[in-house]
Amino acid sequence: MSERVAVATDSGANLPSSLIEQYDIEVIPLWIQIEDQSYRDGIDIKPLEFFRRLREKVRRVSTSQPSLGEFLALYRRLQQKADAIVSIHVTSRYSGVMAAAQAAAAELAPYPIEVVDTGTISMAQGFAVLAAARAAAAGESLRGVVERVKTVVPKVDLVATLESLEFAVRGGRLAWAGRLLDNLLHVKPLVRVRNNDVGIFGQARTRAKAVRQMVDEIARRVGDAPLHVAVLYSDAIEEAQQVKENILARFRCVEVYMEPIVPVLGAHAGPGSLGLAFYADE
Repeated sequence: MSERVAVATDSGANLPSSLIEQYDIEVIPLWIQIEDQSYRDGIDIKPLEFFRRLREKVRRVSTSQPSLGEFLALYRRLQQKADAIVSIHVTSRYSGVMAAAQAAAAELAPYPIEVVDTGTISMAQGFAVLAAARAAAAGESLRGVVERVKTVVPKVDLVATLESLEFAVRGGRLAWAGRLLDNLLHVKPLVRVRNNDVGIFGQARTRAKAVRQMVDEIARRVGDAPLHVAVLYSDAIEEAQQVKENILARFRCVEVYMEPIVPVLGAHAGPGSLGLAFYADE
């Protein structure tokens, strides 16, 4: 009888609900605070409502990780149906999620729980989760599932254009860029999340040029290799659809998704954001 491996992640993976259901992926929600009210990401508040409220200029928005107790409850529930768990999470550099997951895993030792830091967010993280879930569904052992994740993590990339750096600076993800805010008022910053780092890799005078540079960046990174990609948008679904169609026409796509940015990530990206998460097969 093959080893049953459960796959868990956090809501920062930004996975489509259809894939969560198809592969029986367990998702622990991150927390978002708007003014004095706390919400479970994607459960108590959805993207459309969240970005509407951001545009109304709420004064205080912050995010936080699930508690140790929440992780313990998740892992204990999974123990009832699996022989081992692979728990795959958002970058440890900008979140305490990894630390909470590792603490819960240590409390449940010797039950086997492998906690993996993807070093990224959103569907870049989500693609690593999908790789694990597909391996688990194919009957791979714990070791096989972890190895599959670790082959995908170095490949995934995430680029985005933001309407403003305001939210990223305020949330601490680009705190060092605060001094650049005035200089970037009239340009669109291009941001990359990769290898546990968030940085600015370019800028454009117009939104159209910013989007074109992002798609060109995919071409530079992957060439004509088979492409896995997700288009991520805050509140401009028509633009996201156009970008998706452009990518389908330009690249050899293995899979293409289009998803709204989840609130816990939108708190740092802000309204008007558009991102592309991707990697290529060798």
